[in-house]
Amino acid sequence: MQVNVESASELRRKLTIELSAEEIEQELDQAYRELGRQIRLKGFRPGRAPRRLLERFFGDQIRGEVIQKLIRESTEKALADHSLEPVAEPEIVTEDADFPRTLRFSAIFDLKPQIVVKDYEGLPIEVPEVQVTDDEVSAALERLRERHAVLKKVENRTQVEEGDVVMAQLEARADGAAIAQVPSQPQLLEVSERALRQDLYELLKGASLGEPKRMVKTYPEDYPDEHLRGKTVEWIATVKDILQRKLPELDDEFAKDLGTFENLHELREHTRQTLLEEARERAREQARSKALEMLLERNPVEPPQSLVERELRRLEAENTVVLEAGGVSAQQAAERVREQRETLARLARRRVCEALIVDALAEQEKIEVSDDELAQRVALLVSRAGRERDRVARFYAQEENREALRKLLRREKTLQWVVDRRKPAAPSPNVEAS
Repeated sequence: MQVNVESASELRRKLTIELSAEEIEQELDQAYRELGRQIRLKGFRPGRAPRRLLERFFGDQIRGEVIQKLIRESTEKALADHSLEPVAEPEIVTEDADFPRTLRFSAIFDLKPQIVVKDYEGLPIEVPEVQVTDDEVSAALERLRERHAVLKKVENRTQVEEGDVVMAQLEARADGAAIAQVPSQPQLLEVSERALRQDLYELLKGASLGEPKRMVKTYPEDYPDEHLRGKTVEWIATVKDILQRKLPELDDEFAKDLGTFENLHELREHTRQTLLEEARERAREQARSKALEMLLERNPVEPPQSLVERELRRLEAENTVVLEAGGVSAQQAAERVREQRETLARLARRRVCEALIVDALAEQEKIEVSDDELAQRVALLVSRAGRERDRVARFYAQEENREALRKLLRREKTLQWVVDRRKPAAPSPNVEAS
């Protein structure tokens, strides 16, 4: 194996690797021997099929597998022999594949930059004290009441009003045919501008119980829902039931029904402490963001190109998923992401710089996340997931996902370490949590 190392820049390296016919033949011979032990060909005992027949039936498959194996193993050996540690998976470019006489390819990659973080202790970072008002506690309790509301059938009227919840059957027709993507079975819908799309809100508000209400609407060519885009649609809504939310009384019985409180006072104090901790965490997060900003200003770094490109691809994929989930077509989503590429590229570069600086500081100060700390965060994420807790638990049961979370927690812990060593500041007035 012949290896040539080129330095394209301070961090970028190019390995050119060439394998001889003898090396290739040795690997091919081994691959065909293993295949012969596994494959049964008519007229031949196991392991006795001649190589020429194996090549006829499986030649393309074996050649592809051998090429991939040779590239992988020879790249790993060349990196180890030259003490090179790529920051990301090398990009492989085949330069000469006159197989099996020769195989020449290049592995292009970036090295991890050697970063020594400076000027990170005694930063002028302010962490304001927070407090929670009685009005904020009352508002949180009202939201809790709304989550535990029950639906009661309206008996004294037949017309839908703002805030009602209705059991309604919807139909949508365009060009004389039903739009299949509109569910035909009755649905439970809250009639409010907050909960409904504007067209459905207009359709259902004022509808009469049991009487079909019709509305014709023409949708623009750029409407987010591709099933309605550019169409003139006749909507028909038939309200089967009108219901209203009935809130429980805010009293001791309500607190006991939640299962962990003896009376309303305990529930109120628990709510206050929860809001206070949430406000404190927001203040800490703001302080960590400020610490990160200062670290970047004081420790400029040139990020490896491969890491920036990888982060850019991740951001583009993430934005595409969000746009398509919002009803944008795949083609339009791709166009919008292309238009945002310059902005996303700047964001990708900044995120890579942030990660490099914080990870380097964590290594300098030997900051790690213990298994107990990781387990506590996983438990917190699962407990906050509500109906999705089983899915979240399965996600973090996978080792690669737990390690990705550990990396994020290590960065959070490192930034908090910087905040805790900030420059002492004069006492500041209390800031109410919003």
